[in-house]
Amino acid sequence: MNTSPTSGLPPEQTGPARHVLIVDDEKALGRTIAYFVRSHGWEVTVTHDVETALERLENDPRLEACISDVYLDEREGIAGGHLIADACKHRNPQIPCLLLTGKPSMQAVIAGLQVGASDFLTKPVDLPLLVEKLGKAIEDLQVRRRLEELEQVNRLLGQILPNTIEAKDPLTRGHSDRVVQYSINLARRVGVAEEEIPTLRLASQLHDIGKIGIPGEILSKPGKLTLEERKIIEEHPEIGYRILEPFEATVPKVREWVLQHHERWDGKGYPRGLKGDEVELPGLILILAEVYDALATQRSYKKPWSKEKIADFFIEEAGRHFHPDLARIVSEGVRSYGSLFFRREPTPSRQEKLDVPHGEIQGEFF
Repeated sequence: MNTSPTSGLPPEQTGPARHVLIVDDEKALGRTIAYFVRSHGWEVTVTHDVETALERLENDPRLEACISDVYLDEREGIAGGHLIADACKHRNPQIPCLLLTGKPSMQAVIAGLQVGASDFLTKPVDLPLLVEKLGKAIEDLQVRRRLEELEQVNRLLGQILPNTIEAKDPLTRGHSDRVVQYSINLARRVGVAEEEIPTLRLASQLHDIGKIGIPGEILSKPGKLTLEERKIIEEHPEIGYRILEPFEATVPKVREWVLQHHERWDGKGYPRGLKGDEVELPGLILILAEVYDALATQRSYKKPWSKEKIADFFIEEAGRHFHPDLARIVSEGVRSYGSLFFRREPTPSRQEKLDVPHGEIQGEFF
């Protein structure tokens, strides 16, 4: 058994020592593990049976991790270590559980992972590796928690901020929610990676956040804008980009796609005049989804367009305003199904193929 004290150090701790529950019916081994883990700065509680371990997990709020043997006494055919791993998973807050076994098998590993084990080690135990994995399991869980918290904050912002914009221009109420629906549906149809979907969702929800900085009388003005008013309203992507500066450290593509949602495939858009695949595919999808909603709904300067007129428009603007294949897909879908096209669940067997790698609008769609 490797007990070298020079490796497997836990991450630096700035507060109280972390508290670990060790469960093993081999009492001598349990004491050895406890001594080594304690010598590396951890507080330790040792138990030797499932019932006591489950009671500790339920009642001791200090516990931040657990190390357990797999093959403790069974309950209803379930290994005791698996019961403990499941209890760690469902504890509030969840804590990581490392499982130890002297009889390693793929079946045992799979069963353990299914009930929530963080990692496996075989006996005889490499103690420095055990301490290293213990620290990593806690760090990994903390990262997941922070990401979940960030996602919750982002969702809240995505719900609240568009309402402040729509309050200035009631005719756009629901616009951001619809753009989210259109963007996500189309992204899945054309095979955008699933890990990019949450970022696209947030960018779609916040794409018009910059309109907070545009006077309400311009946003809700009926009829055509003056040249000066148009210049003012075309500032909103840049304003949004500045507002979302705090996102740069965590989800920078949200800012990027918000900035780009009025660019065009032919390079004649604003604010940067980007062309073709200088805008990534999710950004190109947001551009199209935003325009589709502007066409399909009433605005202060226009009535809703018919599905036939919208379908014709996207064909005309393929390769000009929009990615050519995206425009074709939407044109065909809208012509056949209208807005229902964006509510139909895409399936892998019907996934569209984009052949193109990653014309001016007749009207003012902002």
